[in-house]
This record gives sequence, structure tokens and C-alpha cells, in this order.
Amino acid sequence: MTTPVNDPADPVADLAALLDELTGTPPTNDTIGDDVNEATPAVQPLYNTVAAFVDEYLRPVVERRIASGAVAGVHWCARWWAHPEALSRIYALWRAWEALRINDEAFGMSVWWRDHLDPHLTQLTSEYGPFGRCQPASDGRPARHYDPQPLPGEPMPPEVLQQFPDSP
Repeated sequence: MTTPVNDPADPVADLAALLDELTGTPPTNDTIGDDVNEATPAVQPLYNTVAAFVDEYLRPVVERRIASGAVAGVHWCARWWAHPEALSRIYALWRAWEALRINDEAFGMSVWWRDHLDPHLTQLTSEYGPFGRCQPASDGRPARHYDPQPLPGEPMPPEVLQQFPDSP
């Protein structure tokens, strides 16, 4: 890591530079002196799309027994992208994975597994999760995908909406 060059008579600048170094904040032209002409390049994501993340990382790495008939296991759908909740959760998993990979080399992946993948995967693959009715291919029968069913709902009455402080 480049050590920032600061005015030795300015203890606030020294403290700011030290905090930036400890937190991994990339140096800027203001903190590193006039000898640097280019901004620090941003770290690029390893996977450019959520689909690439699922196909190249998540599916090959995560190993679970998939429920099939009387065999216990988790529920998964090959058309995961056709379930809005699953797509939203998996997109969040991808973004968290990329951020933790880049910003916390020491513990980021452990944090990702514990705080992100495990709770999301539990919800996605549970009997009552978005893949609960879908079934993988097995014993010569094709996989079955069921279109998502939104939760039932009725329009909120205006008098209820008006009770919220930020209502129009």
C-alpha cells in the first residue's frame, strides 16, 4: 500500500491518512501528493453478471441434496431466474460476494457464507420457499417448473395509508 505524503506539521492529515490506510480507503490525489497523476483503478468484479455468478460459482460450489420424490433434500429450480424472489436474493448474494471478496480479503468469504448465503439459501430452498413446488428431473421424468405465485393482496385503503408519517 502506498504511504500517503502529508505535511508533517498537520496531525489531522496524518491521522486521516492512517485511518485511510487501515480501512483500505483508496488514496486520492489529495492524500498522496503531486507525484501521482492517475486515480487508483477500481477493482473489477470477478463475475460480470448474476448469471455468470450462479453458473460459474454458486452451482458448482454449493453442494446440497436436491429433494426428489420421497428423498429429503432442498428444493431448487433450474429456472431460478424465473422466480422474482429468487432472482432478487441471488442478485443480493452476488453483490455481497463481490463486495466482501474485494473489501475483506481475510474474513470476507467466511462472513459471506455465514451472514449471506446460509440464510438466503435456507429461504430459497425450503419447502415453502420460491422453489418449493419445482422438481428436478429424476427417474426418467422431466424437471417441473412452476411459475411463481404472488402473495394475495388487496389495495390499501387511503385512510390506512394516511396514518403513516410519510404518506402523500
